Amino acid sequence: MKIKLLNRPILFFVFIVISCVVSAQSHFKYKATLDSIKQSGFYRVPLTASILAKCQREYADLRILDNEGNPTAYLLQTENGAFYSTPMIDLPITKKERGGDKQWHITVENSLKRDIDRIVLTVKGTNANRNITLSGSDDAKNWYVITENYTPEITMFEPGRMSIYFPSCKYKYFQITLLGKDLLPIDIEKVSIYSNKVIAPQYFSYPLGYKIVQHDSSNKKSYVKIIFDEPYPIEKIDLQLSGVKYFKRNVAIYNSLDNSSLIDTIISSQSDKYSTINLSCKEKEFWLVIDNLDDKPLKVNSIQCYQYERHLDAYFDSTKRYTLYFGDTTIASPNYDITSFKDSITKLIKDVPVGKIEKIDYKTVKPKLTSNKNEWIVWACIGVALVLLLSITLKMLKEIGGKK
Repeated sequence: MKIKLLNRPILFFVFIVISCVVSAQSHFKYKATLDSIKQSGFYRVPLTASILAKCQREYADLRILDNEGNPTAYLLQTENGAFYSTPMIDLPITKKERGGDKQWHITVENSLKRDIDRIVLTVKGTNANRNITLSGSDDAKNWYVITENYTPEITMFEPGRMSIYFPSCKYKYFQITLLGKDLLPIDIEKVSIYSNKVIAPQYFSYPLGYKIVQHDSSNKKSYVKIIFDEPYPIEKIDLQLSGVKYFKRNVAIYNSLDNSSLIDTIISSQSDKYSTINLSCKEKEFWLVIDNLDDKPLKVNSIQCYQYERHLDAYFDSTKRYTLYFGDTTIASPNYDITSFKDSITKLIKDVPVGKIEKIDYKTVKPKLTSNKNEWIVWACIGVALVLLLSITLKMLKEIGGKK
């Protein structure tokens, strides 16, 4: 009994050491070899939808290792557009009236003929939305369409404001038409522009494998399940719909795993081909619940998915080869010094092509997380554990022999 009690702390220590050694091993499921580096410097590593789908939700498991197993520091960049927080300039409203077409028209003057690609509407408290047609003129008589049947974008960063994005132009007058005959208008208090050029979000489309399962229920709702091949990151979806030519309906998107709400929004026939939903998720499948009310159900024929461009910025040595590892569900985000110099890295040479994604077979290869300089620590821990286990075994055998 005394020997057992004496050995408990030692056994506990051995267990901790072995656990630490085991936990130090990586569990990456995938890898992709990067193209050779011709000249040392900073490069971009493009991250495709297929790579991101195999990563953690926040992409904490991305690692770049050189041919010696040493980790390479990187910056994870998301190209989702830049919105400059610069002062806005109000455009004077010269006319606000209901026209013969029974729709409301607001005319503003761009007296300096600034180059404009975004107009911001400041509206008085409302939960309603109106599609808009924007037109331009240099004499306030002859009008030319700029964008039509447009749904203004509302962001959480600009409460009470609606943004209209359009191709850059320099008309002296702009006219905003609130579409919808006999509908009450929203109260537009100000029409403004940014003094600096604002870049709208940039989306990229990738061919994603998916299937659609739709059920039109008797409760006047359509339940549409979207099932992807993998949990792809998605920032925008275009729905190709049929069944009704003109529509405007509430739609909610839910996570199919725990039925948590991802977004509540409105879809409308603002385009002849697609209805757009902006969201942010990384799911393998989710539900669209369309409220049809008393109208004929809409049918979702197909979808087109978009995501922000994501890439890794890293310094590569031309004398080394590099491999991208990912697919570890347990590893935490790295903490690199390079993050403190994010603003200093302004010049990248070019993109590094990423090779084919390979599934890692741990029977033949195990990528290293530690450098060769620290490898002796792991082997020292293993040696200590073996010595302690051997010592305990000898004591136990000696005690058993003494009792006999």
